[in-house]
Parts: sequence; C-alpha cells; structure tokens
Amino acid sequence: MAKRTSKSTARSRSRDNASRSAHAQGGISLFDSYLVHSREPLTVLLFLLPLVVIYEILLVSALRSSGGVVTPDAHRWILTLFEALELGTVGLWLPGVLVLGVLLVWHVVERRPLRVEPSTVGLMWSESIVAALPLLVFSQVALRIPVQAAGGDFDALPLGARIAVSVGAGIYEELLFRLGLIGVLVIVFEDILRTPRRVATMIAVGLSAIAFMAYHPLRGESGALLPSRVVFYLVAGIYFGALFVVRGFGIAVGAHAAYDIFAAVLAPGAATDS
Repeated sequence: MAKRTSKSTARSRSRDNASRSAHAQGGISLFDSYLVHSREPLTVLLFLLPLVVIYEILLVSALRSSGGVVTPDAHRWILTLFEALELGTVGLWLPGVLVLGVLLVWHVVERRPLRVEPSTVGLMWSESIVAALPLLVFSQVALRIPVQAAGGDFDALPLGARIAVSVGAGIYEELLFRLGLIGVLVIVFEDILRTPRRVATMIAVGLSAIAFMAYHPLRGESGALLPSRVVFYLVAGIYFGALFVVRGFGIAVGAHAAYDIFAAVLAPGAATDS
C-alpha cells in the first residue's frame, strides 16, 4: 500500500511539475490546464462542498417522513459505520465529513500545493451537466424506463426533497462504487495480482458496474426481472466508472447528481436514483 501511494504521489508531482513547466513556457492550453486541475483533490473538495452541505442540511430539515429520514441506500450503509457512536441527528452529518475528509487527506498525502482556480470549479459544474445528458437520453429514448430510486416514502416527497436525495445518491454512490470499489480493485489486480494497469482498470470498472447494477431494484411490481433495468444500471455503472477513470471523482459525482436531478424534474412520477 505504501509502495502504491509513493508511486501515485510521484506521478502526481510529475504531472504538476510538467503542468507548471508548460505554463511557464506557454506550451499548455487552457483546456489542458482545466483537465489537470479539475482532477486535483482540493479542487474536487471545493466543487463538492456545496452539494455535501446542502444535502446534509436537508437531511434534518426536508427529508423526514413518517418512516424516518429518507436517504439513498449508499448513505444509509455508510451511516451504519457510525451507529456505535450513538450521535443521533449529528451522526447523519458524518458521511459528509467522511467525503470531505478523504479528499483532504488525499491532498495532504500527495503534498499538492494550496491552489484552486475558481474558473475550474465553475467549468466543472458545466461539464457535469453535459456529461449527464447521454445517460439521460439513453434511459428515456433507448430504453424508455422510469428510473427508480430510494423507494418507500420517496415518491411522496416534495420535488425539493427528491432533488436532495438525488444529490445524496450522486455523492455517496460514487464514493462507494467508484472511489472506493474501483480504487480497491485496481490495487488488488495491479499491485497484488500483477495485472497490467490498463487491464486492471478495465476489470475494476466492469466489476464495479456489476455491483452497481445489483445494488439497484431490478424487478417490477410482479417480482419479475426487468431486462431494461438490468441493461440501464449496468450501462450507467460502466459510464460513471469511465467518467471516474478519465475525468476523476468530482465529475463522476457531478454527472451522477445532475442525471438524478434531471430525472426528478423531468419525470416527477418516478424515483430518481441511478
């Protein structure tokens, strides 16, 4: 593990040094600079901070129902890690602290400079929206399926609360299935099984997509398996995994949350957690 961290740190420093050198020589475009900076953990932290804060506040103000607080399953799973602390309502905020803490530790471990370009954060919002559109078109045009989510009291929630759940799904499902699962699988296949990095990454994305598919409801009201849902969630898992690998954790979260919000607004009669 230490060996891998060292390699990752060296690669990150090399990219940063190359970026700064190219800037000094005028040899890097604004687009290339954006691609580099939008993957940096401190930039991702500031990009996700508003989403995490809004979601965590709405947990106690807008996401309550007769059955308790409505949350995506991924968030609920993370909450179980903190149940032993018996912190009550305050404990609901700990998963958000975990997300931001992981990014902060990542930044410190790789000894990156305290540098964030506001324009990069703004462009990440635009890119996330654009990145959500292909999956939205695929689900609505190619498969014509309602996208189902948290279940239970979700359909009875007002639109604002449903959007809040959609944001939570984007954050915590990406934390579990992309940052967590893909990261662990790449370590297993590349460092332990000595699989070439590209192959290890492809296997990790595929396995995480299968897990992502299995995490979602795949059966209709009759209990029959719905092939359209299997296809959709598998494709969505591969798509978000590819975004994570190519564009980083921030864009994967942003695109996932944007997709779910679009689904909540455009199909208010259906649940929206992809």
